[in-house]
Amino acid sequence: MELLTIILLICIPLIVASWSLPEKWQLIPIGLATVLFLIVVSPISFLILLGTMLFSYFLLQKLNNLTTATIIIVIQLAAIFLFFKLEYAYYFNLSMKEIIPLGLSYYAFRQIHYAIEAYKKQLPKHNLLEYFQYLFFIPTILVGPINRFQPFIKDMYRRRWNSSLFSLGLERILYGYFKIIVLGNYLFSHKLEGIANALESQSLWLATYIRMLRFTGNAYMQFAGFSDVAIGLSLLLGFRIIENFNYPFLAQNIVDFWRRWHISLSEWCRDYVYYPFLGMTRNGHISIIASMLVLGLWHEISFRYLIWGAIHALAINIWHRYNGSVLQKKIGAYSWFQKVLGIFITIHFVMLSFVMIQEQDMTASLEVYKILFLLK
Repeated sequence: MELLTIILLICIPLIVASWSLPEKWQLIPIGLATVLFLIVVSPISFLILLGTMLFSYFLLQKLNNLTTATIIIVIQLAAIFLFFKLEYAYYFNLSMKEIIPLGLSYYAFRQIHYAIEAYKKQLPKHNLLEYFQYLFFIPTILVGPINRFQPFIKDMYRRRWNSSLFSLGLERILYGYFKIIVLGNYLFSHKLEGIANALESQSLWLATYIRMLRFTGNAYMQFAGFSDVAIGLSLLLGFRIIENFNYPFLAQNIVDFWRRWHISLSEWCRDYVYYPFLGMTRNGHISIIASMLVLGLWHEISFRYLIWGAIHALAINIWHRYNGSVLQKKIGAYSWFQKVLGIFITIHFVMLSFVMIQEQDMTASLEVYKILFLLK
């Protein structure tokens, strides 16, 4: 929250500069401000981003074999990502205040996207400065979304002052802070926790259920709120950034949920994990498992996130088996019932899966499951 507010304050003069300077200079302050922000807040992140940006750009420019260049870039970024995710940085005293350098999870995936699109020859003509402006874009540096290079460059060339977009950007920032502060911090974190504590002596099951609801609701409000602020700031600067959430708890099945939750990450996994695995294996079930394992381990390389990803992969595969089946057609005869039942099952499956994230380890998660399933 503190870093988000700092970014917001930094963006105020940037917004003025981006619309008042001569056109060829309008975007330069944004990149420079991002550089200064990273140097002050996370110097190691600045060095990683700058080094990997230069390496990937010039390797793709100079190496004739795009396949080799792309493989090298992906391996390099994956190695850096794993180095910090597995906490090896502590042995070298490289990251004393944080496990993961600020924004690494996001800009690593942006660069992998860039390299793969270069291999597919889908990138528009551009120069190093434009690649720099894409990666050093302060609204999305903190917690995404994982925006794509092609629409960013398109916006860079077509951006014009638009009062409607500017107004929409201000609204999105307001909505984002409302979600974070009022709904996330106050309603879910504070009020629901107080209700759970008051009920614990009377009904342990209900208190545990409310805590599960509290964690899921707060996680959504915080993440969606941060995304709203990032999207709003981007609009104020003249850029349309991909939406990251689309009312995920109205999803009627788990596939629909992942089309609505953390959209930029789920679409990244679809394009750069699912489709490549599908091309290699010709097996959709295996491709889904690979995608969800990558998605889970992106958050944290641990046994609990491995299990979390595997459970969601299993649920998606079960849904595909169920979709179009005789049972679905019978239930579908009562469309209102199917809709309500689908939303109810999806919400509770997601909340139950989030217990593994909510608790510190699997032992604690199992204790919560025992309470919720009346086994304790």
